[in-house]
Amino acid sequence: MSNDIDTLSAGELQPYDPGMPTLAPLSPSPDNWGHPDVLTNREIAEYQRQPQGPTLFGSPLPQGTTQQQVDQLLAQLGGSFMHDLGALGYPPAYINATIQFFTENATKPLQQVTRRHNFNLHGQDDGLGNAFGNMVAQLSGTQKARQSFVTTAIQWLAKVSQKLLGQQHVPTAHGSAPNSAEGLLGQLSEADYNRVVEINNQAQAKTMNYLAAKYGQYSVKEVIRIANDYLVHLPEKEREHFDQFSTGWVHMMNTPETIDFLYNAAIGANNIPQDGAGLARELAEFEAMLRIPSERKKYLNDPQLQARYRQLLTLRDG
Repeated sequence: MSNDIDTLSAGELQPYDPGMPTLAPLSPSPDNWGHPDVLTNREIAEYQRQPQGPTLFGSPLPQGTTQQQVDQLLAQLGGSFMHDLGALGYPPAYINATIQFFTENATKPLQQVTRRHNFNLHGQDDGLGNAFGNMVAQLSGTQKARQSFVTTAIQWLAKVSQKLLGQQHVPTAHGSAPNSAEGLLGQLSEADYNRVVEINNQAQAKTMNYLAAKYGQYSVKEVIRIANDYLVHLPEKEREHFDQFSTGWVHMMNTPETIDFLYNAAIGANNIPQDGAGLARELAEFEAMLRIPSERKKYLNDPQLQARYRQLLTLRDG
Protein backbone atom coordinates (compact mmCIF):
# COMPACT_ATOMS: atom_id res chain seq x y z
CA MET A 1 0.00 0.00 0.00
CA SER A 2 1.34 3.40 -0.88
CA ASN A 3 1.19 5.93 1.93
CA ASP A 4 0.95 8.81 -0.53
CA ILE A 5 -2.63 8.55 -1.71
CA ASP A 6 -4.48 11.53 -3.10
CA THR A 7 -7.81 12.45 -1.53
CA LEU A 8 -9.52 12.16 -4.90
CA SER A 9 -8.12 8.79 -5.92
CA ALA A 10 -11.30 6.89 -5.07
CA GLY A 11 -13.40 9.04 -7.39
CA GLU A 12 -11.22 9.42 -10.44
CA LEU A 13 -12.82 9.49 -13.85
CA GLN A 14 -11.58 8.47 -17.29
CA PRO A 15 -11.47 10.79 -20.31
CA TYR A 16 -14.58 10.92 -22.44
CA ASP A 17 -14.34 8.88 -25.67
CA PRO A 18 -15.40 11.18 -28.52
CA GLY A 19 -16.03 8.22 -30.84
CA MET A 20 -19.78 8.30 -30.43
CA PRO A 21 -22.12 6.77 -33.06
CA THR A 22 -23.93 9.16 -35.36
CA LEU A 23 -27.65 9.26 -34.69
CA ALA A 24 -30.03 8.72 -37.61
CA PRO A 25 -32.87 11.20 -38.24
CA LEU A 26 -36.08 10.49 -36.35
CA SER A 27 -38.00 10.72 -39.63
CA PRO A 28 -36.85 10.39 -43.26
CA SER A 29 -38.89 13.47 -44.11
CA PRO A 30 -38.98 15.75 -41.07
CA ASP A 31 -41.51 18.55 -41.02
CA ASN A 32 -39.56 21.76 -41.55
CA TRP A 33 -42.56 24.07 -41.16
CA GLY A 34 -41.99 25.59 -44.58
CA HIS A 35 -38.36 26.57 -43.91
CA PRO A 36 -35.17 24.91 -45.15
CA ASP A 37 -34.04 22.40 -42.52
CA VAL A 38 -30.47 23.70 -42.43
CA LEU A 39 -28.45 24.94 -39.47
CA THR A 40 -26.56 28.19 -39.81
CA ASN A 41 -22.78 28.17 -39.41
CA ARG A 42 -23.19 29.86 -36.04
CA GLU A 43 -25.65 27.20 -34.84
CA ILE A 44 -23.33 24.43 -36.00
CA ALA A 45 -20.35 26.00 -34.22
CA GLU A 46 -22.35 26.48 -31.03
CA TYR A 47 -23.56 22.87 -31.15
CA GLN A 48 -20.05 21.55 -31.66
CA ARG A 49 -18.82 23.50 -28.65
CA GLN A 50 -21.37 21.84 -26.39
CA PRO A 51 -20.35 18.45 -24.91
CA GLN A 52 -22.77 15.71 -25.95
CA GLY A 53 -23.29 14.01 -22.59
CA PRO A 54 -22.87 14.57 -18.84
CA THR A 55 -20.27 17.14 -17.85
CA LEU A 56 -18.32 18.28 -14.81
CA PHE A 57 -17.51 22.00 -14.79
CA GLY A 58 -18.10 22.01 -18.54
CA SER A 59 -15.79 19.06 -19.30
CA PRO A 60 -17.30 15.82 -20.63
CA LEU A 61 -17.56 12.83 -18.32
CA PRO A 62 -17.10 9.26 -19.60
CA GLN A 63 -20.11 7.33 -20.83
CA GLY A 64 -21.70 5.24 -18.11
CA THR A 65 -20.88 7.65 -15.29
CA THR A 66 -23.66 7.36 -12.71
CA GLN A 67 -25.20 10.09 -10.59
CA GLN A 68 -23.94 8.28 -7.49
CA GLN A 69 -20.37 8.51 -8.78
CA VAL A 70 -20.81 12.20 -9.53
CA ASP A 71 -22.22 12.85 -6.04
CA GLN A 72 -19.32 10.98 -4.44
CA LEU A 73 -16.83 12.92 -6.53
CA LEU A 74 -18.39 16.26 -5.59
CA ALA A 75 -18.27 15.28 -1.91
CA GLN A 76 -14.57 14.56 -2.25
CA LEU A 77 -13.97 17.79 -4.15
CA GLY A 78 -15.74 19.72 -1.40
CA GLY A 79 -13.70 18.05 1.31
CA SER A 80 -10.43 18.68 -0.50
CA PHE A 81 -11.34 22.30 -1.25
CA MET A 82 -12.23 22.89 2.38
CA HIS A 83 -8.97 21.33 3.54
CA ASP A 84 -6.72 23.11 1.05
CA LEU A 85 -8.19 26.62 1.19
CA GLY A 86 -8.80 26.38 4.92
CA ALA A 87 -5.07 25.69 5.31
CA LEU A 88 -4.40 28.93 3.42
CA GLY A 89 -6.49 30.88 5.91
CA TYR A 90 -9.42 31.88 3.72
CA PRO A 91 -12.68 32.72 5.57
CA PRO A 92 -15.03 29.77 6.22
CA ALA A 93 -17.88 31.81 4.73
CA TYR A 94 -16.06 32.00 1.39
CA ILE A 95 -15.21 28.30 1.42
CA ASN A 96 -18.71 27.13 2.39
CA ALA A 97 -20.33 29.35 -0.24
CA THR A 98 -18.00 27.97 -2.92
CA ILE A 99 -18.66 24.34 -1.97
CA GLN A 100 -22.37 25.04 -2.22
CA PHE A 101 -21.76 26.66 -5.62
CA PHE A 102 -19.83 23.56 -6.76
CA THR A 103 -22.66 21.28 -5.67
CA GLU A 104 -25.34 23.30 -7.43
CA ASN A 105 -23.50 24.11 -10.67
CA ALA A 106 -20.83 21.49 -11.36
CA THR A 107 -22.94 19.37 -13.70
CA LYS A 108 -25.02 22.09 -15.31
CA PRO A 109 -24.42 22.74 -19.04
CA LEU A 110 -22.49 25.90 -19.81
CA GLN A 111 -24.67 28.89 -20.61
CA GLN A 112 -24.29 32.62 -20.96
CA VAL A 113 -24.38 34.55 -17.70
CA THR A 114 -24.55 38.32 -17.27
CA ARG A 115 -21.36 39.55 -15.60
CA ARG A 116 -22.12 41.43 -12.37
CA HIS A 117 -18.64 41.52 -10.86
CA ASN A 118 -15.26 43.09 -11.62
CA PHE A 119 -12.95 40.20 -10.72
CA ASN A 120 -10.12 38.99 -12.93
CA LEU A 121 -11.13 35.43 -13.86
CA HIS A 122 -7.78 34.65 -15.49
CA GLY A 123 -9.29 33.55 -18.79
CA GLN A 124 -12.22 31.62 -17.28
CA ASP A 125 -14.75 34.13 -18.56
CA ASP A 126 -17.40 31.61 -19.56
CA GLY A 127 -20.84 31.26 -18.01
CA LEU A 128 -19.60 29.17 -15.09
CA GLY A 129 -16.72 31.53 -14.35
CA ASN A 130 -18.97 34.59 -14.36
CA ALA A 131 -21.57 32.81 -12.23
CA PHE A 132 -18.83 32.09 -9.70
CA GLY A 133 -17.64 35.69 -9.83
CA ASN A 134 -21.19 36.94 -9.31
CA MET A 135 -21.53 34.67 -6.27
CA VAL A 136 -18.28 35.85 -4.67
CA ALA A 137 -19.23 39.49 -5.35
CA GLN A 138 -22.14 39.03 -2.94
CA LEU A 139 -19.85 37.95 -0.08
CA SER A 140 -18.55 40.45 2.44
CA GLY A 141 -14.93 41.55 2.35
CA THR A 142 -12.58 43.85 0.50
CA GLN A 143 -12.11 43.65 -3.24
CA LYS A 144 -8.50 42.60 -2.71
CA ALA A 145 -9.43 39.76 -0.34
CA ARG A 146 -12.17 38.45 -2.61
CA GLN A 147 -9.97 38.68 -5.72
CA SER A 148 -7.30 36.68 -3.93
CA PHE A 149 -9.87 34.01 -3.11
CA VAL A 150 -11.22 33.95 -6.68
CA THR A 151 -7.72 33.54 -8.10
CA THR A 152 -6.84 30.72 -5.70
CA ALA A 153 -10.15 28.92 -6.24
CA ILE A 154 -9.82 29.07 -10.04
CA GLN A 155 -6.24 27.78 -9.92
CA TRP A 156 -7.23 24.99 -7.53
CA LEU A 157 -10.19 23.90 -9.64
CA ALA A 158 -8.18 23.96 -12.88
CA LYS A 159 -5.51 21.74 -11.36
CA VAL A 160 -7.99 19.28 -9.86
CA SER A 161 -10.15 19.10 -13.00
CA GLN A 162 -7.11 18.41 -15.16
CA LYS A 163 -6.10 15.59 -12.88
CA LEU A 164 -9.57 14.05 -12.62
CA LEU A 165 -10.35 14.16 -16.31
CA GLY A 166 -6.98 12.69 -17.21
CA GLN A 167 -7.48 9.40 -15.38
CA GLN A 168 -7.94 6.10 -17.17
CA HIS A 169 -10.87 4.36 -15.51
CA VAL A 170 -14.15 4.85 -13.70
CA PRO A 171 -14.22 3.13 -10.32
CA THR A 172 -17.09 0.83 -9.52
CA ALA A 173 -18.84 0.95 -6.18
CA HIS A 174 -18.21 -1.82 -3.67
CA GLY A 175 -20.79 -1.73 -0.92
CA SER A 176 -22.19 1.43 0.63
CA ALA A 177 -20.37 4.76 0.69
CA PRO A 178 -17.12 3.40 -0.81
CA ASN A 179 -15.49 6.82 -0.78
CA SER A 180 -16.17 7.48 2.90
CA ALA A 181 -13.40 6.78 5.39
CA GLU A 182 -15.23 3.71 6.67
CA GLY A 183 -15.77 2.40 3.15
CA LEU A 184 -12.11 2.80 2.21
CA LEU A 185 -10.88 1.23 5.44
CA GLY A 186 -13.12 -1.77 4.80
CA GLN A 187 -11.21 -2.49 1.58
CA LEU A 188 -7.78 -2.65 3.25
CA SER A 189 -5.89 -5.72 4.37
CA GLU A 190 -5.37 -6.13 8.10
CA ALA A 191 -1.73 -5.05 7.81
CA ASP A 192 -2.61 -1.94 5.81
CA TYR A 193 -5.46 -1.14 8.19
CA ASN A 194 -3.09 -1.27 11.17
CA ARG A 195 -0.66 0.97 9.31
CA VAL A 196 -3.38 3.56 8.65
CA VAL A 197 -4.31 3.49 12.34
CA GLU A 198 -0.68 4.19 13.28
CA ILE A 199 -0.44 6.99 10.70
CA ASN A 200 -3.52 8.66 12.17
CA ASN A 201 -2.35 8.22 15.77
CA GLN A 202 0.82 10.10 14.84
CA ALA A 203 -1.13 12.76 12.92
CA GLN A 204 -3.48 13.26 15.85
CA ALA A 205 -0.55 13.75 18.24
CA LYS A 206 1.00 16.36 15.92
CA THR A 207 -2.33 18.14 15.61
CA MET A 208 -2.75 18.25 19.39
CA ASN A 209 0.72 19.79 19.73
CA TYR A 210 -0.12 22.38 17.07
CA LEU A 211 -3.42 23.30 18.74
CA ALA A 212 -1.78 23.50 22.18
CA ALA A 213 0.84 25.89 20.82
CA LYS A 214 -1.81 28.03 19.14
CA TYR A 215 -4.61 28.07 21.73
CA GLY A 216 -2.84 27.09 24.95
CA GLN A 217 -2.49 23.74 26.67
CA TYR A 218 -5.62 24.19 28.77
CA SER A 219 -7.84 25.29 25.87
CA VAL A 220 -7.15 22.44 23.44
CA LYS A 221 -9.97 20.17 24.58
CA GLU A 222 -12.45 23.05 24.49
CA VAL A 223 -11.38 24.01 20.95
CA ILE A 224 -11.82 20.42 19.76
CA ARG A 225 -15.17 20.09 21.53
CA ILE A 226 -16.47 23.26 19.88
CA ALA A 227 -15.22 22.11 16.47
CA ASN A 228 -16.83 18.68 16.85
CA ASP A 229 -20.09 20.16 18.10
CA TYR A 230 -20.23 22.45 15.07
CA LEU A 231 -19.58 19.47 12.79
CA VAL A 232 -22.34 17.37 14.38
CA HIS A 233 -24.92 20.08 13.71
CA LEU A 234 -24.03 20.51 10.03
CA PRO A 235 -26.36 18.99 7.40
CA GLU A 236 -25.42 15.42 6.51
CA LYS A 237 -24.27 16.44 3.03
CA GLU A 238 -21.77 18.89 4.51
CA ARG A 239 -20.59 16.45 7.20
CA GLU A 240 -19.62 14.04 4.43
CA HIS A 241 -16.95 16.51 3.27
CA PHE A 242 -15.02 15.85 6.47
CA ASP A 243 -15.24 12.04 6.35
CA GLN A 244 -12.37 11.76 3.88
CA PHE A 245 -8.69 10.91 3.88
CA SER A 246 -6.22 13.59 2.87
CA THR A 247 -2.73 12.96 1.50
CA GLY A 248 -0.92 10.05 3.14
CA TRP A 249 -4.06 8.37 4.54
CA VAL A 250 -4.49 11.00 7.25
CA HIS A 251 -8.16 11.46 8.09
CA MET A 252 -9.28 15.07 7.69
CA MET A 253 -10.44 15.24 11.31
CA ASN A 254 -6.87 14.51 12.40
CA THR A 255 -5.45 17.55 10.59
CA PRO A 256 -4.97 20.95 12.26
CA GLU A 257 -6.41 22.73 9.21
CA THR A 258 -9.77 21.00 9.62
CA ILE A 259 -10.03 21.64 13.37
CA ASP A 260 -9.06 25.27 12.82
CA PHE A 261 -11.63 25.61 10.05
CA LEU A 262 -14.49 24.12 12.10
CA TYR A 263 -13.57 26.08 15.22
CA ASN A 264 -13.34 29.38 13.34
CA ALA A 265 -16.64 28.67 11.60
CA ALA A 266 -18.26 27.91 14.97
CA ILE A 267 -17.23 31.20 16.55
CA GLY A 268 -17.78 33.27 13.42
CA ALA A 269 -14.10 34.19 13.17
CA ASN A 270 -14.48 35.55 9.64
CA ASN A 271 -16.55 38.50 10.90
CA ILE A 272 -14.65 39.28 14.10
CA PRO A 273 -13.52 42.94 13.97
CA GLN A 274 -9.82 43.45 13.33
CA ASP A 275 -9.65 47.14 14.23
CA GLY A 276 -9.54 48.65 17.69
CA ALA A 277 -12.84 50.49 17.39
CA GLY A 278 -14.66 47.40 16.16
CA LEU A 279 -13.23 45.26 18.95
CA ALA A 280 -14.19 47.83 21.58
CA ARG A 281 -17.72 48.04 20.20
CA GLU A 282 -18.35 44.28 20.27
CA LEU A 283 -16.72 43.86 23.69
CA ALA A 284 -19.01 46.59 25.03
CA GLU A 285 -21.98 44.68 23.61
CA PHE A 286 -20.80 41.54 25.40
CA GLU A 287 -20.39 43.38 28.70
CA ALA A 288 -23.87 44.87 28.41
CA MET A 289 -25.31 41.44 27.64
CA LEU A 290 -23.58 39.82 30.63
CA ARG A 291 -25.24 42.30 32.99
CA ILE A 292 -28.64 40.85 32.08
CA PRO A 293 -29.22 37.66 34.15
CA SER A 294 -31.19 35.82 31.46
CA GLU A 295 -28.63 36.65 28.77
CA ARG A 296 -25.74 35.76 31.06
CA LYS A 297 -27.33 32.34 31.62
CA LYS A 298 -27.51 31.80 27.85
CA TYR A 299 -23.88 32.85 27.55
CA LEU A 300 -22.75 30.35 30.19
CA ASN A 301 -24.50 27.57 28.25
CA ASP A 302 -23.02 28.55 24.88
CA PRO A 303 -19.37 27.42 24.43
CA GLN A 304 -19.19 29.00 20.97
CA LEU A 305 -20.20 32.40 22.30
CA GLN A 306 -17.70 32.09 25.15
CA ALA A 307 -14.96 31.21 22.66
CA ARG A 308 -15.80 34.25 20.55
CA TYR A 309 -15.58 36.48 23.63
CA ARG A 310 -12.18 35.01 24.51
CA GLN A 311 -10.98 35.61 20.96
CA LEU A 312 -12.07 39.24 21.15
CA LEU A 313 -10.15 39.68 24.41
CA THR A 314 -7.08 38.00 22.92
CA LEU A 315 -7.12 40.32 19.92
CA ARG A 316 -7.59 43.39 22.12
CA ASP A 317 -4.86 42.47 24.59
CA GLY A 318 -2.46 41.12 21.98
